[in-house]
Amino acid sequence: MSGAVTRALGVPRAVIRGVLSEAIDFLTEEVDLTEVLLSALDLDRVLQSVDLQAVVSRLDLDAVVAGVDLQRVIEAIDLNPVLARLDLNPVLARLDLNPVLEKVDIGAMVARVDLDKVVATVDIDAVLERVDLVTVGNRVVDGVDLSSIVRDASATVTTEMISDVRSGSERADDAVEGFVNRVLRRKSDDDD
Repeated sequence: MSGAVTRALGVPRAVIRGVLSEAIDFLTEEVDLTEVLLSALDLDRVLQSVDLQAVVSRLDLDAVVAGVDLQRVIEAIDLNPVLARLDLNPVLARLDLNPVLEKVDIGAMVARVDLDKVVATVDIDAVLERVDLVTVGNRVVDGVDLSSIVRDASATVTTEMISDVRSGSERADDAVEGFVNRVLRRKSDDDD
């Protein structure tokens, strides 16, 4: 053995521990050990020697996940870039909306619509420009029994004319009778 080692072995252990403790305290206070270790270690070589599969198999993933604040993670995620790259057409093509639509109460939805507000936004002139009024008019005329209407109207007018003529002739009859009764000095039926 060398002289230094022999002398070191002769020093009591308590003394060695005290010296090492002081040396370590000094080093941790005065020297950045992380920097020293990083410069001295070849981390790639260390990581190549680590069996990551064995490390992962020893992990308690349930405990890891339980310690994660998922709400905070979700709030930190910016979904806009994800959604910008997302093509929904294949998803929508496979989606059967019929079961969803069967559950929708269309009546309740329509009841919530303010139809006056909707109609107020409609350009009536533009709608009427698109309507073929001649075709609409022809359909209306075809659907109406004009001959019956003319016949009924003519019958009504004829009946009213006959009634008017009768009333007029009755009044004329009464006037002539009254004149004749006065000339002949007869008493009229109204005088009774």
